[in-house]
Formats: sequence, C-alpha cells, structure tokens
Amino acid sequence: MHDRKKSVSGYPVPVKGATFAPIDCCCRAYSVVNRYLLLINSPGTIVGKPAIPLQTQPVDSSELSNLSSPSGPADPVGTPSLKRPEVSYIRVIAALAVVQIHTVGEVLYAFTSDDPYNSHWWTGNFYYSLLRWATPFFIMLSGSIMLHPGRVETPGFFLRKRMKRVLPPFFLWSLVYLLYQYRGHIYDGRPVYWPEFWDKVLYQDVYYHLWFIPMIIGMYLLTPTFRIFIRHARRTDIEYFLIFSFTVTGLQHFIPNFFIVKYIGWMGYIGYYVLGYYLSQYTLRRKNYFYALALAMPLLTAWGTWVMSWEHHEYTNTLYVYFSPNVVIMSAALFMFLREVNWSAFALRFPRISKLVGRMAPYSFGVYFVHVLLLDVLKNGYIGGIYLSYKMFFNQAIHPIIGSFIQACIVAALSFSLIALLSKIPGMRRWLM
Repeated sequence: MHDRKKSVSGYPVPVKGATFAPIDCCCRAYSVVNRYLLLINSPGTIVGKPAIPLQTQPVDSSELSNLSSPSGPADPVGTPSLKRPEVSYIRVIAALAVVQIHTVGEVLYAFTSDDPYNSHWWTGNFYYSLLRWATPFFIMLSGSIMLHPGRVETPGFFLRKRMKRVLPPFFLWSLVYLLYQYRGHIYDGRPVYWPEFWDKVLYQDVYYHLWFIPMIIGMYLLTPTFRIFIRHARRTDIEYFLIFSFTVTGLQHFIPNFFIVKYIGWMGYIGYYVLGYYLSQYTLRRKNYFYALALAMPLLTAWGTWVMSWEHHEYTNTLYVYFSPNVVIMSAALFMFLREVNWSAFALRFPRISKLVGRMAPYSFGVYFVHVLLLDVLKNGYIGGIYLSYKMFFNQAIHPIIGSFIQACIVAALSFSLIALLSKIPGMRRWLM
C-alpha cells in the first residue's frame, strides 16, 4: 500500500492509458464530478475571498465523539487543527443516513422468491446498499479523535470521562425502550415474565439500535492500549493491523470456523476504530482508483443481496454485514473523501447549510437514540390516528421510494427538534446524549 502525505491541492489525475476500461471510465467520471467540486476542495479560498471556518462545537462536548485539546508529542503528519469542521458534517451526515436506512429495514424481510422483482423490496435494497456506511462512520469518527497520539490521559481519567458521557443516556434510553416494549403489559395490567425481562436487559439488545453503545464502550476500554500502539507504530504497522483485522472479521463472517479465525474473531469493530485514525492521518497514493472501486460497491451489494436472497428463497443479509469487504470499502472511501473536503470553503459558499449543520451536530447522538421510537410511534398511528411510514403518508398509500424519504425527513426533523427542546431542561442534557 503506497503512501504520500495529503495534498490539499486536489486529487491526482487518473493514470492515462489504463488497461481496465470499467475502472478507467469510473475514474474519468469521478474527475469530471471533481471539477464541479473544485471550489469546495480548493485550499482556503473561494472566489478570491478568504474562507470562513465552520463554527465547530466546544472541545469537551457531550457528543458521541468529542474533541479534546491535543497536548504532547506531534502526530505523524503534523498536528491537525483543534477545530475540525468536518467532524460536525460527518456526524450530521451519518445521523441522517441512519434514520433513512431504518425507515425501510423491515421491507427487506418481505422478500419472496415468488416475486423477486418486487419494487418495494428493491427500494429497501437500494437504500440499504447505498447507505450501509452510516454506522461505521460513527465508529471511525470516534477512532479518529480518541486515538490521536497527542491526547495524554491516564486510562482511569479517560475511562471515567467516557463512561460519564455514554452511560447516563444509555441507561435512560434503555429504560424508555423497555417501557415502550412492555406498554401492553402496563396498559392491561398483565404481569411481566421477569426471566424474559432480565434476559433482554443482560444478554440481548434492549432495542435493535442500542447495540451500538455496548460496542463503543468496548472500543473505549481498548483505547488506552491502542494509544500506546499508535504512538509507536509506523504507518506500515497500522496497515498490517488493518489488513489483518478486516481479513479475520471478514473470514469469520463468511467462513466462521476456518482455521485460526474462530479463535481470534473477537476483534470485531476495532478495525473500523483504528481505520478512522488511519484515514485522518494518511491518504492513498492512487486514491482515485479506490474511489472508483467504492462507487461500484452499492451496485454490487444490491445485486449480490438479490442473488443470494433468491438462491436461499428468503432475505439474506450477508453483504450488509459491516465486516463484509464491500461495506468496508465504501465506508473507508466516503469517510476519506469527506475528510479531505475543504469545509471552510464550503461554509463560505453555503453559509446557511453550514449554520444549520453547526446547530444540528451537538444533537446527533440524541437523534440516534430517539429516532427509532419516533419511527415506530408514527408507523403505528399513535399520534392522532395518523399513520406515517415508508408506505403510508398521512393515511394515504405511497410508494416506498418516495414514502421512505419523506418519512426519514420528517422523523429526522422531529428527532433533532425534540432533543434540542428537551436538552433545554436543566440537568437533562447529560441524560439525553
């Protein structure tokens, strides 16, 4: 894997005379699009005016991955700015993408080999294939910040600070979702089967999206050890770990009992965590080819999922798993691209969008918690008998390709607004996000 330090002047031109026509065409298409993004990616200025940086959030915020002031040895490629505007944009983009894919998740399970071309199922397949990078974005963003070698903290101090950030909202929202799941028992006065209740609390995910918190806590517990590795590792050392990690997790997914894989498959999401740091410090020499490969991944994912589901006569999510190579490639490529966009210039060109992102970013963690509740409440018509889902718009049938997008926009707006409003209550912010 060849390397060079990041260049802020733009992307390298694809190699002329490439023999592999499809990739060469993708590279040329990417170059054409890149010309339209030139003003965004140009270093520091736009239309002859100095760039105005996005107003980023305070360093020690209560978000999922918050910034702290680096102090100590310099990082391998120079100390980055303490105020990183791309952090806010990536948070908001990831939060919106998570809301979108959760609007259509259930339609995927309706696959039947008797109707393999069903447009409703293909809508869910399309959105999932296009946006599967959403959750890895949060993990990589955390790794890009928490693993920075300039952060000098004792393990005890770091873990106390992180646990104070994630445990209170996790406890609150777990309670909220438990009450919501047992609302029928509460309303009817039926007794709760306590062994089932405690099994859900201790050994399962209280609600399907809350798996993320125990996972990220595991990343935090490993962070002090991996900081030592990062401080002393060369680039090739990190690349070895990334290749090894994603190879093991990928093989565990496709061939669970293969040789030594079954004994070291515990590595899990640590690959994404370290990848976030790696992409924040280094870039690839021929990244245009990597971008071209990534552009093909959503199509490959959608087609492959359809083929595997048809062969098994039921929905098969093998290519949607986060460790699948297609998901890793598209997640890494888009994260790297967003890291290299000149967001300060973007803020000058689109000040209203920049201001909106600056307001939304602090609430992205809270949106992750609450949006699933709102999706279910609206889908079941609990508010005034009004049904709103991927196939129903205010009690009127609508095709999912449009309905799911409308539903995602409404739920995202309600989620951000609700969290922003509730956070105004004294003492509530630390419990919400």
